[in-house]
Amino acid sequence: MTKRGELKNVSKVIEEVFSQKHFRIGIDNIKVQEAWIKTMGKNIEKYTYKVLYKKGILHVKLKSSVLKEELTFEKSKVIKMLNQELGKEYIKDLVIS
Repeated sequence: MTKRGELKNVSKVIEEVFSQKHFRIGIDNIKVQEAWIKTMGKNIEKYTYKVLYKKGILHVKLKSSVLKEELTFEKSKVIKMLNQELGKEYIKDLVIS
């Protein structure tokens, strides 16, 4: 902790701000959403209308019932691919609706 009026490195200030829990949660959500789009591709993105990550669970809402069935069948593979893209085990479960 620095004293009032003492200068801090800008990168340290940014790091401290983004390490706070509420910022980290939002950033993790964005990372997972971007990984979904990148990993699943443009075709699946067209049928996706909501992606929400919360507490290790990825909730995905899809427009196609056929696609829902296919992704449900390959659920563990999808989780593995997404975590690999993220470089860390963010996703523990996938809920497709």
